[in-house]
Amino acid sequence: MSEAILRKIQYHKEDWDAEFYAPLFGQYMNVYVRDLEISTEAVEKVVQTFNHLDKDILAKLFQFSWDYCKSFCDYVGDQECPSIQQPEDILQYIEPVDLTIEIDPERTETIIRIELNCDWEVEHGLEWLIRDQQILYVGSCEVPDAWQELSYYQNYELNFAYGNNYDNL
Repeated sequence: MSEAILRKIQYHKEDWDAEFYAPLFGQYMNVYVRDLEISTEAVEKVVQTFNHLDKDILAKLFQFSWDYCKSFCDYVGDQECPSIQQPEDILQYIEPVDLTIEIDPERTETIIRIELNCDWEVEHGLEWLIRDQQILYVGSCEVPDAWQELSYYQNYELNFAYGNNYDNL
């Protein structure tokens, strides 16, 4: 018998949430499900996909997050940017808030949307959006639509996954 992936499942009037262990962060984090019709099995699939992201994807997420940090600190000019040696050191300055589950029953793609708190932008935080192993968005928490064509993300202002930064404003 396999060990349960989700714990502390709580159903609400229109949604539900739970916790799962995220080895990347070395802690439990929240998973938020916007639709009561989405099964625990479907959520566990997304959680497992997140927990097994390829090391190259993780390296890119760290680099894009670091790019966001540097650009933001340069743009606001009144705070010192954290000092890191390697992009993965950015993990010291971010903390997961939740993984939001988005499933379209007519599509097969897996969406991973992670909201994170970050030391450099405490008001808007950090967001990672990945669709089927492709990083679509890294930047402040703006909740871009997860189902758009690639050009939408390439042209999205302040999307560090595509090099759009504060210099482009």
